[in-house]
Amino acid sequence: MGDDAVSGPAGAEELFATVVRTVGESLDVASVDLWTFSRDSDSFQCRAFWSRERPTSPDTACVGTVVPLDQSGDLRRLFLTGETVEHHVDDPGISPAELAFLEKHGYQSKIEAPLVVGDEIVGVLSITESRGVCRLAGDDERHFRNLRELSAAALLAAGLIARSDERNRSLRGLLDSARDLAMSPEVRVAVERVQAEASGLLPGIACSVGVLLRQADGTFAPPGLSAPEAAAQATSGDALVKDAVKRREPAAAKAPDGRRRLVLPFVAGGAVSGYLDVRASLVRGFREDEIDLLRLLADQTGAALESGRAHRALESRSAIDAATGLFTTWYLYDRLYSEVARARRYSQPLALVLADIDAFSEWAAAHGADAGMAVHKAVTRMLKGCLRDKVDVACCDGDNGFAFLLPHTGGLGSGAGVVAERMREMVERTVVMDDDLGALGKFTLSVGVAAFPQHADDADDLVSAARESLQVARAAGGDAVRISANER
Repeated sequence: MGDDAVSGPAGAEELFATVVRTVGESLDVASVDLWTFSRDSDSFQCRAFWSRERPTSPDTACVGTVVPLDQSGDLRRLFLTGETVEHHVDDPGISPAELAFLEKHGYQSKIEAPLVVGDEIVGVLSITESRGVCRLAGDDERHFRNLRELSAAALLAAGLIARSDERNRSLRGLLDSARDLAMSPEVRVAVERVQAEASGLLPGIACSVGVLLRQADGTFAPPGLSAPEAAAQATSGDALVKDAVKRREPAAAKAPDGRRRLVLPFVAGGAVSGYLDVRASLVRGFREDEIDLLRLLADQTGAALESGRAHRALESRSAIDAATGLFTTWYLYDRLYSEVARARRYSQPLALVLADIDAFSEWAAAHGADAGMAVHKAVTRMLKGCLRDKVDVACCDGDNGFAFLLPHTGGLGSGAGVVAERMREMVERTVVMDDDLGALGKFTLSVGVAAFPQHADDADDLVSAARESLQVARAAGGDAVRISANER
């Protein structure tokens, strides 16, 4: 209950009103305030007020007032020590500010006492007296302690009711969301619904919700972007994202800006198609029930995105690139996950080789699309000739790159490194010829190699390791093979 200020049905407010009236009439004091503590905002909120002079007019008092913990010395002292705070006009050490407050309101005494459930402060009960100094002792003190326990129990009960109602509303909303996601024909529409739903699962909490989807190259980017925009904003994810993706489980941490962060991967068919990145202005961490609800939303999203992806693939894609005869990029990533799972199951190595024709985009732009396609096809034939028939898998990697899955193959010795060097040499020494265009010249290749489990322990890390090796080969000036240095 102490994790958030109680909200919910009118029954809770009626319960609070009954508590302050009971306390006020039992102790025969001038007024009683009941406050709840919110760990979400680190503040107290007045939930009910009773006055001996105006017992039926709580609207004239402080109901609804919110006081941040760091803006009230008394509340902070009470919260930190768990001790009752008393101010009386005849206290020898009373401060001028405290005395001025009592005199302004005509009080002789003000007593603020913590309401505790277990070892947690969930609220404050505040009483005032105007007819004389009120120091609780003996039977009055014991009676006040019993009333405090009653008030704490009332806060706990109201909180449980409110949280139960909120969870039921959230679950009903998630059922509606699942139906809408399944019917969404566009990824953009589905993602907008997911962002709205995620914010709704954290009512009263300032939060931001990001959705990032897996791209063809294994990185993540926001949906609805053009190819250049997606490439510019693509990310492989920080440590928290990699942990969530690797374990296929939510991962939480405190963000550098002080907010709480929760990453929930979209998992369907054993693969991660993206993730939900929730950042909330919370002093506490995410509660289990909040994580459970957000996980349900992420699971629904993963299933919906996978369904949509499969449907679009069946409608508009083939597993084979018509121009080159290579498997397509999306097929590469589908196959990669199954090959890594198989390699892990049977304790076999698996290598991934990524290759690019050096400076190819510039060459193709200068010589025309037909010449560029002729070179790409010729290099494809050379590279496929270096592979084992019906064992190795040759795929496109983006628009102009190549990717090769080599089952039962390690990264060094007679493994993928040798295959990669053979590819580089084949391209480097061959003059590309075309029946219509004639001699198109010689080309060179940059190649990056990584192996499972030598350099990576899952599919995502394997792609990252191979891509880093490819970048090192490019940085060396091209016409080079580089094997991952990420030894495990």
